Amino acid sequence: MSPLRLPRLLTLTVVLLLAAGLSGCAPREPALDFRVSLFDGSWFSLADQHGKSSVVLNFWYPSCAPCRQEMPHLEQAWRDFQDEDVRFVALFVPRGFDSEQDARDFVDEYGLTFDFATDRGQTVAQQYGIEFYPTTYFIDRDGKVARVVTRNMDLETIVEILESMGLG
Repeated sequence: MSPLRLPRLLTLTVVLLLAAGLSGCAPREPALDFRVSLFDGSWFSLADQHGKSSVVLNFWYPSCAPCRQEMPHLEQAWRDFQDEDVRFVALFVPRGFDSEQDARDFVDEYGLTFDFATDRGQTVAQQYGIEFYPTTYFIDRDGKVARVVTRNMDLETIVEILESMGLG
């Protein structure tokens, strides 16, 4: 190997390792359990889903432009897959000036029908190591992380991931 290629190879290796470490859970690792109160007043616990449902767990906040762009795609995917064993849960992570009321107003304005909750104190986001928004975890029925996406997704991408998990 030429002396000029070695630094590039090392740089690429470091970049790939850093990219792999951006999320709190690596794919195929058990997802970290949490319990939150949903906007409708019921409770959601990730552990309660094990063996029953896959989970699409989205971290977002209302003033995040990519989050806003992604929400209609998540809603359509939810509508397309709601008869499958999958739950869509969007955790509003309080950031900046966004309040829970802003998040609730956003849900109403967009007519979103899947589950929403507030990540009070950003405890779940910290537990999952969330640094960028939106971030979405795709968790299989066994409670393992199947995929982590740190960007806004279109419907086609969401559907492809769900189908790769055996849904649909």
